[in-house]
This record gives sequence, C-alpha cells and structure tokens, in this order.
Amino acid sequence: SAFKIFGYYNTKKGQTLSVSVLMYHHILPKSSFISSSVSEFEAQMAYLARCGYKTLSLEEFFLYKKAKLKVPKKSVLITFDDGWRDNFYFAYPILKRYNLRASIFLVTSWVQKASEQKAEFSPCSHSQCKKIVPNEPGRVVLNWDEIAQMRDICDFASHTHTHGDDYFGSYDFASDLGLCKKIMKTRLGIDDSVLCWPRGNFDEIRLNIAKNLGYELFFTTKRGINRPDGICDDVRRIAVKNGAQWLRKILFIYQNDVFGRLYGLVKG
Repeated sequence: SAFKIFGYYNTKKGQTLSVSVLMYHHILPKSSFISSSVSEFEAQMAYLARCGYKTLSLEEFFLYKKAKLKVPKKSVLITFDDGWRDNFYFAYPILKRYNLRASIFLVTSWVQKASEQKAEFSPCSHSQCKKIVPNEPGRVVLNWDEIAQMRDICDFASHTHTHGDDYFGSYDFASDLGLCKKIMKTRLGIDDSVLCWPRGNFDEIRLNIAKNLGYELFFTTKRGINRPDGICDDVRRIAVKNGAQWLRKILFIYQNDVFGRLYGLVKG
C-alpha cells in the first residue's frame, strides 16, 4: 500500500516511525545564531505536549535504536549541546511546565570551572558566550548545583572535557574523553556510554578510542532519520529554529522514512 511505500508501515518487530532528535544550544530572550527565543521554544514545547508527543530519555532512545524498545508513534528526543546556563533559566522551567524531558551534553571542564565561581547569570549570544567562557564561565555555563536540580527531567551525557578548545588545558583525545567520563562518574554517578561529538567532528580513530572507553551511542550534527536498526555510531539530529509551525512540518517530514531521507539529502 501507499502507507508501506512512504514509510508509515511499522517494521516486523512492531517498531514505530523514525524518531526525530532535536538539537538545541541556547534558549534566549531573542533568537540568533544557534539560539531559539524563549517564545519560540515555549510554542514548540506547547505543541509537543498538546499533540501528545513522548519525549524520550537517552536510555529509551538507545534501546529504541537497538530495536529493544517499542516507543509510541509520536516520540522525539530533545537534546541541548554544551551545557549553557540559559538552559537552566529559560528552557528548564518550560520543560517542567509541559512535563517534557530533555538531554544535555556537558563539556566537563567548563562545568568544573563554572562551579568554582559565584557569578550572576548573563544571557548572551553564542559568540559572546564563547568569549566569556575562558575567564568567567560561571556567568554562562551550568554549574553542578543547577545540574543537580535539573536531573528530575533532564539526562546528562558527555560532550568531551574541553570541546576541542584549550581554555582550561590541552589534551590528546583519549585523555580528554577519559577525563570527561571520570568526571561524569564522580559528579553524577553516571557510567556514561553516550557521547555527542563537538561540532559533529569525528573519525574512525576517535570513534574507536571512544568505544574502548565504553561509549556506545554517538550523536552527530548531521541531518537525517533514526530507525531502530542497531546502528548507534551516527545518530542524526535536526537543528531547531523558528516556532511551532516549523516544528510541526519538520517532524512530519522526518518521521517518514522516504520524506526524511530525501529532505536530509537536499538540506545536507
């Protein structure tokens, strides 16, 4: 039937349509480069809640990818990169209001240094944040106390120790990732197996190093669909922009195998 042709047919294992992974960085009063506005984010979360979407945990998504968990047709994974402090002040209250879950990938050296400072929160653009991090990370990066509060509805996972920036020291990749994993275990009690690649950059050498350290699920910045196919080295995500209408359209496209693959190829 047409439903089978266009990807609306469940697999033999009874799995659902493709699960979209949304990629955010900042939530700020005004939208800008890789930043959504508070009003846009609230409209998007209200849409997800109103339409009955299930926001998956990292564990649920991992089991889905391995075809070990059947998830609802309307399922999505919400992710935030870097661990910016605006996630706590602006995104977290909205997520709680709509009873939605999210996952945040932490740069552990930034969080460590931010937690050593007592600083007022300063909402600012991504480029401004990157300028502030080396000297005053406490202003713009999450600290351990804020992370502890967010754990009721947020999962946390690795985004390396330095993000490839030498703000607080320079390490070879194995040492960098090993430090990240150790800190996640010490501070959060997580034997972390989930890694989001900084800027989406990785190669076979780095992938093998990460796997040897115990990482099993890897997030990229590539667009595309995610099926329960057991392939966990190359999770695709969608950089979020605009408001609820844009999100409605993009979820319709990426939940469909054929449409999602074609759209991903066109957009790159």
